[in-house]
Amino acid sequence: MAMQHQRRQPPFRRLLGLLCCLLGLLAVLADRAAAQELVMAEGVAAIINGNLAAARDKAIDDALRKAVEQAVGTLVSSDTLTERYRLVHDKVLTRATGYVQRYEIVAERPEPQLLRVTIRAEVSRANLTNDLQALGLLHTLVEKPKVMVIIDEKVGGMYGTTAYEVVGQAEITLNEQLLAAGFNVVDPQTVRTNISRDQALRMLEGDDRAAAAAGLKYGAQVVITGKAFAKNAGGKMYNSNLQSLQATVQARAVRSDDGKVISARSAQGRKANIDELQGGALAIRQATENLARTMLTDIAANWQGEVYGRQKEITLMISGLVSYRHLAAIKTFLEKEMQGVRAVHQRSFTAGTAELMLDYGGKSSHIADELANRKFTGFRLEPTNVTPSQVDVQAVLAR
Repeated sequence: MAMQHQRRQPPFRRLLGLLCCLLGLLAVLADRAAAQELVMAEGVAAIINGNLAAARDKAIDDALRKAVEQAVGTLVSSDTLTERYRLVHDKVLTRATGYVQRYEIVAERPEPQLLRVTIRAEVSRANLTNDLQALGLLHTLVEKPKVMVIIDEKVGGMYGTTAYEVVGQAEITLNEQLLAAGFNVVDPQTVRTNISRDQALRMLEGDDRAAAAAGLKYGAQVVITGKAFAKNAGGKMYNSNLQSLQATVQARAVRSDDGKVISARSAQGRKANIDELQGGALAIRQATENLARTMLTDIAANWQGEVYGRQKEITLMISGLVSYRHLAAIKTFLEKEMQGVRAVHQRSFTAGTAELMLDYGGKSSHIADELANRKFTGFRLEPTNVTPSQVDVQAVLAR
């Protein structure tokens, strides 16, 4: 009887299979991490008649409520939370355990008549967001950035109607799409009246710094630059006077405050027309409509990431410090008392100016509000500049 031998897989195939499994596991873990928010919270309870066990349970419950309250604070503006706190308390905080996936006790500190318990909790962001949305608390945060658009356009090999000084079909269409989606748009004629040709050309060639500078000048948080061109696809169509015009539109969106590219897209369009210029403009319009669908989604997703409180890096510049102790007091406040701050990293401290980087789940304006209203010993902080990714404050000595 012939012996049967099991055919072994080549080593590289086994390695490839293992790699695919590993990538799948990492994707699952990444999705889970995005759906959870890790929160540190401290609960306090009174020790009554020496009953430490009962105090411990109450302190844990208090810590769980505070953990969920911190997560709520990264999703709902402080003004809204203050105005609607009773609703949040009755509908959300009283059911805190329903939003906490798991938790661990980090520390227990008994004090005279009190017990303090610190926990590390995983809060379900998805469940919390859904319930806050149902209560009508998230719509107050839906805000869109102001956008400036400048696109160079070329139709049928002629620049006559589409030099940067003139608003072309691509720019008109993209502005229409932005306005329809609820964005604020800088008037294109205002931009062209004041912007220099050199700066416009640098922006159109992909100079992100020039684009960011122009955005700051005109109060736009996002600047979209790009090029559009249409050409004849190859003479007249068979047995007719129609010409087939093909168009391509390429654009990139840059955040004004830090020059970061948040979207880069291209799209195509095709139209048939007797007139080459008219057909080219129609093809460009079609291509721009296709581009707008994806680009606006990118911009909105990036902005909602800031509005709805996902963790992001925010630079805090503090000038006018006369003592390192003042900086230490500010860092302590940020780390221990301010909701939404996950970590504080000191980048530098030179000649009375400090640069901090915050891992923060919220809008930068909330940081400015908190620092402006905080009463520090011997000094106060006055915000001088606030952008979505940076807050500048000046330390002012108390009189």
